[in-house]
Amino acid sequence: MKKWLFLLILIVVVGAGLWGYFHFRQPVQALPTVAVTKGTIVEQAQAVGYIKPQHSNTIKSQVDGIVGKIFHYEGEFVKKGTPLIEISPTPSPEEYASAYQALNDATSRTNNAKNDLDRYERALKLGLISKDYTDYIAAKRTYQTDRFSQILAAQKLALLEKGKTTVAGKAIANIVTSPIDGFILNRLVDVGDSVISISSAQSSTALFTMANMSDLKFEGTVDEIDASKIKDGMAATITVGALSDQKITGVLTRISLQSDKENQAQGAGTVDSDSPFNIGFKVEVTQLKAPTNILLRSGYSATANINIKTAKDVLVLPARVIHFQGDKSYVLLPNGKEPKEQPITVGLSDGMNVEVTSGLSLGQKVLDQELPSSNGNNH
Repeated sequence: MKKWLFLLILIVVVGAGLWGYFHFRQPVQALPTVAVTKGTIVEQAQAVGYIKPQHSNTIKSQVDGIVGKIFHYEGEFVKKGTPLIEISPTPSPEEYASAYQALNDATSRTNNAKNDLDRYERALKLGLISKDYTDYIAAKRTYQTDRFSQILAAQKLALLEKGKTTVAGKAIANIVTSPIDGFILNRLVDVGDSVISISSAQSSTALFTMANMSDLKFEGTVDEIDASKIKDGMAATITVGALSDQKITGVLTRISLQSDKENQAQGAGTVDSDSPFNIGFKVEVTQLKAPTNILLRSGYSATANINIKTAKDVLVLPARVIHFQGDKSYVLLPNGKEPKEQPITVGLSDGMNVEVTSGLSLGQKVLDQELPSSNGNNH
């Protein structure tokens, strides 16, 4: 009787245990995987910089004075020869007196030289001297020199009085005109500001900055690692911060041989950081092609992705599923409870995806996460 009771209790306990195991156990979750696909990998170098005009002009005045009138302002397009600004001459009393006295002196010398020359001309007509007479030749030369000095003195006085004159057939006026067809990027003076001319011994005053905005470039810097990979003629895609959804293309046309850090050190004596890794090389991307419905402005911040190498129609995996151990790379393949390490060889990478050159086949599944049991480093 006791034996049967013991067997009954044993059966109940085992049955309850089996029921509890199958009822409460957690289902085994399938680990996420990703399949090997085919695609295109483009290795790129990134430069950070700005959109700028290829060439810009700083407009200055030929006469000293103060700004009297401004005819055009920032953002306006003007044709070559269009009046931009009027300078009102403001000569000091000393300058005016000096110019007036210089004209009087030059006029007096010219009159004396003319009287001497007339006397020799009369002697020549009477046959008293020849055309080769030394004093006659000297008198003609003296008159020409003094006459030229008189003209220059008169022009200088006219410039001080009226703000315009003509020198050697070239008009010099107090109206500053545009030297090019282009846009006014910046106006640097206002009405009433003092202006120093380009002929002054002092630093001349900049009035406007102008540029032809149909000929633009990207100017920026790349780090030293990327600088060693790029070369002139490489294609580039530019993304403008304010127009991030627009595609702009260009060609890399210039790479500096000296780092920006060295340029700063030589130009200003200081640099932003003492780190040896804070080094960039200036690059320029030109021949920009942008959609016709957008307006690029000088100074827009932008990035340029320069295409270094391209691998088309190759096996591709996301970079996150590839593990590195030393100089070797591998992926994890589903293999029951314990994943299997599969060595692979990788090629180009664009930072998001990696080319797989050997070790896997198209469509093959690899684990899309790093397991705690893995002793590799995900890269």
